[in-house]
Amino acid sequence: MHRFPILRKKPLWLAAFALCALAGSASAQQSPPAPVEQGSIDWRKANDEVSQFKRGHADVLKWESANDNPESSRPYTPPDAWIKSADAAVRQAWRTRPELAGPLAQLGAENQERIAQGRWLEVAPAVRRRVEDFDTVLDVAADARKAWFTAVAASLTLKQQRDMQEAAAAAAELARRMARVGNWSRMEQAQWQAKLGKMKLQTLRAEIEAKQTQTALLKATKLWGVSSKVGLADAMPEMPKQALSPVVFQQGLSALRNVLPRSEGLKVGRNAQLAFDIYTASHQAAQLAKDELTLQQFINDEVVLRYNGMLLSVWDLLTQTNELLQAQISSINAQRDFLIAETDLQFVLQGGTPASFVSLGGAGGESAATK
Repeated sequence: MHRFPILRKKPLWLAAFALCALAGSASAQQSPPAPVEQGSIDWRKANDEVSQFKRGHADVLKWESANDNPESSRPYTPPDAWIKSADAAVRQAWRTRPELAGPLAQLGAENQERIAQGRWLEVAPAVRRRVEDFDTVLDVAADARKAWFTAVAASLTLKQQRDMQEAAAAAAELARRMARVGNWSRMEQAQWQAKLGKMKLQTLRAEIEAKQTQTALLKATKLWGVSSKVGLADAMPEMPKQALSPVVFQQGLSALRNVLPRSEGLKVGRNAQLAFDIYTASHQAAQLAKDELTLQQFINDEVVLRYNGMLLSVWDLLTQTNELLQAQISSINAQRDFLIAETDLQFVLQGGTPASFVSLGGAGGESAATK
């Protein structure tokens, strides 16, 4: 599982871009610019030239400080509440609803723990017969779990998106300096400036998505109006290596039908099959995204080695950095989709009816459930 630490070292590519940009600027101070084709720059010579100037590396630090990650330039506001896991979100949601005290007591500590931790299939369907408002207990738990998964995914995606914007900003600055000294055309500079503009728009959308999902989590846990910012986990939960088998699914469905009236059992059967299909597809999609991330990480490591050996240019490094960050975002969102689909399936197999099912590949979007 890829983790995202709160304190991270400055990325290699940021220093590389600054070095090459300053090298181009320093070189221009000594001799008239001579236009060259993209890809023909001697990157070893460029880096060497920086070290020959008295303030070369000092200027690199100055440039990095002025163009640092947008997140680091904002004043830090500590969370006024922490929900570090999905089960903590469920317990918080239950705790803030006094009307559920009775049903939770009837449910018992062991079954409460199973539901909070997402082990709903371990709760016998017959429990619904003796627990008053059992459906409400599950409704609240499902909403809290899904809101937490979505909020964590949005938070992690925003971090990755800001890294992508940082890389684009450094590249646009390098392109500007190369155009200024005549090594690039205005059109080439404009292309990288346009990429930066697109990245800024994507970051803005990611910021809004993160705020919206935080609000949804606050409402699901009834902390809306009490807390303004929730601290979350720094990684998505681990996925099971093996998905629920069709045999186990059918066993769970049969056990549920035995405690439901015939009319309800038919409706649940339709929802259950849809939920299982989405669950299976989301597990496959998450595995594919994980495999892609592993591949991109390997490629990235190889590109960094070749860049350090002056065999690849900074533009090769930029392209691969973008590919890796995008693969990380895709993996995060695929994990989110699976965890939501898993919650929906377990909810259905306890007799619940989700308002909608997750739409794979969407930004937390969902499709309507069968009524």
